[in-house]
Amino acid sequence: MIRETAYDEIFDAQRHFRTLLDSMSRPGKINRFAPLALTPPEGFPRANAYVAFALLNADVAAHAVGYRADVETYLRANTQCRIETAAQADFIFIPGDGDEAPIMAAKVGIPTYPESGATAVIAVNHIGKSSSTGGVQLTLEGPGIETREIVFVTGLRPELLAALKAKNTEFPLGVDAMLVSADECVICLPRTTRVTWAIL
Repeated sequence: MIRETAYDEIFDAQRHFRTLLDSMSRPGKINRFAPLALTPPEGFPRANAYVAFALLNADVAAHAVGYRADVETYLRANTQCRIETAAQADFIFIPGDGDEAPIMAAKVGIPTYPESGATAVIAVNHIGKSSSTGGVQLTLEGPGIETREIVFVTGLRPELLAALKAKNTEFPLGVDAMLVSADECVICLPRTTRVTWAIL
């Protein structure tokens, strides 16, 4: 499996971590990753790799479903993460047109350690502020949002949103989500964010 040599484990990881931190603290804000010439397995978006390289390490468990079998090998080779089932993983990587079962299986943390809940990294086609491309309209409210944020996403099954909503009914327990796009943008949906949606 190819070891990525174009990635600086300090400089690039810090840049992408700051992007994710800003996205998580400002739900619905569309950020774009600093691009890198990575070569992940076919079908596994570079934005997924950016998230993985910034957040995964030997103390973290990951699960990838809906991608080629060598994706988990790629993640392990480049981050030293453990590969676990969806129920045990800290990060679950799924495509936006994938099945909602991994989210429903995801851990939500425990009352004394709610932050031990999983994060779902969902790869979609496009994230934007315009409805011209169709897809799903997301309306976000909650902490980090002044009034509301409206975002349009293509390549995202509403069933995945329904699964996230079902997992986040017992705050502070729940599952955080990151939506990453083919053009290397990201928005975050923390468990504290109230999400409603409409199919366009």
